Amino acid sequence: MKRTHYVVHALVVAALFFMVSGQAFAGERSVIIRFHKQPGFADTERIHKAKGKIKRFYKSIPALAAKLPEQEIDKMLLNPDIASIEEDAVVSAVQPISPTEYADSWGVQHIGADVAHNRNIRGAGVKVAVLDTGIDCTHPDLIDNCRGGYNFVEYFCPTPTNPQQMCSDPSNTFDDSWNSHGTNVAGIIAARGNGTGVVGVAPEASLYALKVLDGGGFGLLSDILEGIDWSINNHMDIINISISGVDSQALKDACDAAYQAGLVIVAAAGNTNGGAITYPALYDSVIAVTATDKNDQQTSFSAVGPELSLSAPGVNILSTAAGAGYAALSGTSQAAPHVAGTAALILSSGIKENGGYTNIAEEVRLRLQNSSKDLGDPGKDIIYGYGLVDAAKAVTSEPEQTVITLTRNHKRSFDDIQSISLSDALYTITIQNRDLKTVWALVFENGHYREDLSSAHHFNSHKKGQEKATISLDSKGTTLDVYLVPFGKTGTSADIVITKESSL
Repeated sequence: MKRTHYVVHALVVAALFFMVSGQAFAGERSVIIRFHKQPGFADTERIHKAKGKIKRFYKSIPALAAKLPEQEIDKMLLNPDIASIEEDAVVSAVQPISPTEYADSWGVQHIGADVAHNRNIRGAGVKVAVLDTGIDCTHPDLIDNCRGGYNFVEYFCPTPTNPQQMCSDPSNTFDDSWNSHGTNVAGIIAARGNGTGVVGVAPEASLYALKVLDGGGFGLLSDILEGIDWSINNHMDIINISISGVDSQALKDACDAAYQAGLVIVAAAGNTNGGAITYPALYDSVIAVTATDKNDQQTSFSAVGPELSLSAPGVNILSTAAGAGYAALSGTSQAAPHVAGTAALILSSGIKENGGYTNIAEEVRLRLQNSSKDLGDPGKDIIYGYGLVDAAKAVTSEPEQTVITLTRNHKRSFDDIQSISLSDALYTITIQNRDLKTVWALVFENGHYREDLSSAHHFNSHKKGQEKATISLDSKGTTLDVYLVPFGKTGTSADIVITKESSL
């Protein structure tokens, strides 16, 4: 074995020498040799006997790169251990998106999406459902990213025998709205960087056109529910809803179901001129987005309220329009897709569930909040939410985690208190219960008890190890002291995971 090890080592050294020297003799070809199983000593010896030079071994695939005399390639193919020999083809770097596209897409650049693109994080593999007026998927900036969809809108098609007849065409997802609303939203999310026009926040994300509004921009609640249901059943990752709806338990249930299934739901807060946030953005399971201008100032048309999650560019946003054109629109409808696109970047960056304690939608939401640029009053406020979405920070920051075990050891529960101090950031405390009956989370700010932030979490004794509870706390600009109190039989416990964004 030792002799074999030294021989293989010598072969690798020789290969490195040839790689560094870069000398190629006449009649040599650079090739990739694929084997049916990982190549061994006999295979390398065979290459050297053929006057070949090994350039590189691969661990993940049964192959190696080499230079072979041309006349030896056909002979080498006769070896039954070799699957194929292919040309070591010349490849080039992916061409960068034109600077003009960024200049025309000011919101995309303003939130730092170009930084993510330069790190090759562009939303690839992420499915985004756009619930809107449809999408003109023939647009040059969208044709490569449109992957499907469904038209839920019926249209009036009277006949002599049935003057009230309604018809449908599920396959026709074309945007027939007067202002290209859905196409504009789609372009902000994922217009392809192709050297002309505009570029989206996540230019390699997959778009799905779910037409739930007609050409006038109106639709039925039932169609919106179907759009959400379709998104769940077809395994979408993100839903963008730039729609002002009505309060409905069915709509809330649909949004909650999508969120529990791991879908990130982003919605426009509404153009209510400083009034209340509209539905479905107002629901807890939805990320409510308001609009800001180039100076990060609140717009006069934006909704306000404590339920706001994030701010994003929403003034004069140039994007794709039906008929291969471009148009600038303003509104929270344009702000929301900036956040949806950033969520796609986060998902494509390889974010994983937080140790199994939260689902992906919760993890993405936390990342969006923690990485945002604080605007207005310190911390979350009714004007800007947590702040301006920051795509650059969202894909470069990694969550900082601490795990502690909360155990009931003593006669009195208060003798087993675990305390944690949270400062100047957003935190998520996840209680992954093992067999405790109840956990109290008592929150104090500067020595004063915060009843509004404190909570009690009860668990089912028949579901040992299967239950969890999540607490979100905003300590930006302050310090919160949290005291966790365990209740249950002696020896029972829970794992406590404290998650903080480390790069704020």
